[in-house]
Amino acid sequence: MTPESLVQETEHLYSLPDVALRLNQLIDDPASQPSDLAEVILCDPALSARLLRLLNSAFYARPHSVDTVTQAISMIGYEALRDLVFATCAVDVFKGLPPERVDMERFWLSGVACGIAARTLAVHLSLPKSEPLFLAGLLHALGKLVLLGQRPEAYVEVLKRIDREGLDVIAAEEQVFGFNHAELSAALLKSWQLPESLWQPIAHHLNPSAAVCYRTETEIVYAAREIAALFQAAMFDRERLQSDRATEKLQALAERLNLAPETVTRLPDDINLQVTEMYEIMLPGWMMVY
Repeated sequence: MTPESLVQETEHLYSLPDVALRLNQLIDDPASQPSDLAEVILCDPALSARLLRLLNSAFYARPHSVDTVTQAISMIGYEALRDLVFATCAVDVFKGLPPERVDMERFWLSGVACGIAARTLAVHLSLPKSEPLFLAGLLHALGKLVLLGQRPEAYVEVLKRIDREGLDVIAAEEQVFGFNHAELSAALLKSWQLPESLWQPIAHHLNPSAAVCYRTETEIVYAAREIAALFQAAMFDRERLQSDRATEKLQALAERLNLAPETVTRLPDDINLQVTEMYEIMLPGWMMVY
């Protein structure tokens, strides 16, 4: 079994809705106009409403409200629009997983925190495009959902090896499946025809030194994942974020990224409002986990 073969096997289960696929086609067509994209999005009222809420949230902090989908497209551009649509659609794709296999609220809280941390780090590093890093962070662990959904018994063996042999999750997954969930996440996003600049950093974010391209983006996703884990832990025990160990980890991440230590050490607090608001917009009706 390979990541690609598992993605192909489950293609009917984890495919994007027509609105996302059609939008992707239009964005890749140089003849497309903003009105063409708006027409597709407006066919899905729930998606339209969610997009407008996102664009009027603290995540974008715009001085004036965005009232129409056409206005939204003109303001953020085609690629950023694609990222937001794929983000919202991906949440819906995995809604059916049994709660006894995975806590979806915690999974997506971690994903949203990772996405916002990745976007924020990209801005601090002056990357030309920071928006794709939000999507990369949000979707970095989708492969784990595929494994839990389609190979639950085998994943129990992964957890046993972690507990019994003291392996980390990557080593345990590779022993059981022959690949890890990051590689599977990348294969899934590649099958969705997302750009290589997005799925390559996800493929190698667990071991950035293995990345032969998009190294900076890969390091960002790696760091954002660590920051998201600290952010989520702090929701249950505030002292853990203020501990010497947490501070040391954040300072080490700052050094890896060549950023000022205080830029990274304050990041879990800085993203708090954005994470809360983004979570409630992207997962309407779901409770914030505390």
